[in-house]
Amino acid sequence: MTHTPVTWDAARARVLDACRTPGTPPRTVHRSPVPGDVTAAPVSAPVDVPHYTSSAMDGFAVNGPGPWELLALPVTGARGRNVHNTGGALDVGQALPVLTGSLLPEGTTAVVRSENSQVSGTDDTDATDGAGPSLTADYPGDGRDIRPAGQEWAAGETLVDAGVVLGPGHCAMLALCGVDGVDLVAPPRVACAFTGNEVVTHGVPAPGEVRDAFGVSFPALLSGWGAEVVRADRVPDDPVAVEDWLRCPDVQDADLVVMTGGSGRSGQDFARRFITRVADEVLADEIACQPGHPTLIVRRSGQLVFGVPGNPFAAHAALHSFVAPAVAVLSGRGATGAADLGRGTTTDAVGPLRRDRVRLLPTRVDGDGLTPVPGAHSHMLSGYAVADALAVVPSDGLSPGDPVRYIRL
Repeated sequence: MTHTPVTWDAARARVLDACRTPGTPPRTVHRSPVPGDVTAAPVSAPVDVPHYTSSAMDGFAVNGPGPWELLALPVTGARGRNVHNTGGALDVGQALPVLTGSLLPEGTTAVVRSENSQVSGTDDTDATDGAGPSLTADYPGDGRDIRPAGQEWAAGETLVDAGVVLGPGHCAMLALCGVDGVDLVAPPRVACAFTGNEVVTHGVPAPGEVRDAFGVSFPALLSGWGAEVVRADRVPDDPVAVEDWLRCPDVQDADLVVMTGGSGRSGQDFARRFITRVADEVLADEIACQPGHPTLIVRRSGQLVFGVPGNPFAAHAALHSFVAPAVAVLSGRGATGAADLGRGTTTDAVGPLRRDRVRLLPTRVDGDGLTPVPGAHSHMLSGYAVADALAVVPSDGLSPGDPVRYIRL
């Protein structure tokens, strides 16, 4: 097996190609949509929207010019009763009170706003010759303040196309239209294992120990990109434990598997040993990037397995570089979001590397300008914590004003 490093760009391309298997439709689910979901099929309006002709204002539904015989007085104190669906019918010269959104009586030609009208004949002081209540106002014109049925959508019209990442506005619109269930791209299932006998999860680590930096961030990042994290386990540096974990049904059923630590070539790097053993195809045995060069990517039984370094920044850089694009494609987002690189210019000089590797450098983004921040070594997280992006710096470095690609964080 060759140990020739794969370029960073080639590794990303191989991951994306592996996720775009021709003829393999994405898994779908049918449920109520929430923001962040991706539609697997177009969504059509089940009915006209609005589904009935209604009033656009509080006031009175009238038939023809006034004055009008007022058939009922405005309701006060509904006490939980729905006064928007009373309906009824109007002859010429008649009126009924309505609220915004009320079902309009048959025969309505316009709505007169409350503030533009006057009601009389409601008690003995203003009754005339025993007549009932009446309404006077300038006639606003036919169709005024009426919301016709189907004004926004006709039944059967496409509300949302396939492949749309739903936002809160989409979800609100679908609910308004009476859509309860939508065919959605099922989120890719990701299983994570965090290895290392030296890793502790609580308190200040003793000399020779380190705190777990992945258990809190990896699931959150993956979920934010649109994945479903089915497992996030601590696994000791033990060959039996690593092999058993890789053979767990939940892990084998996952679309993506991520293991931190053990991706190097020492006698204690059991993750590399067993990831390679279960592989149907090795996509990248080593990657020409810094940090993250020991990253291992294989394909087995329809899933991708990523062995990423145990150093904190190196692992996060690998997750953003290779796992995020896989999630983007498998979740239906295609070459957008996490799979898409930004482009800007560097504000500072970045020196060359001794080896032919791209450097992933934490940077702050201001407009088109990217400024490197301190704390970029593989074991550090101070730079990553304050960075907006990871600049993809070529091995020969950069001069101020040079163009540079970057991963958005």
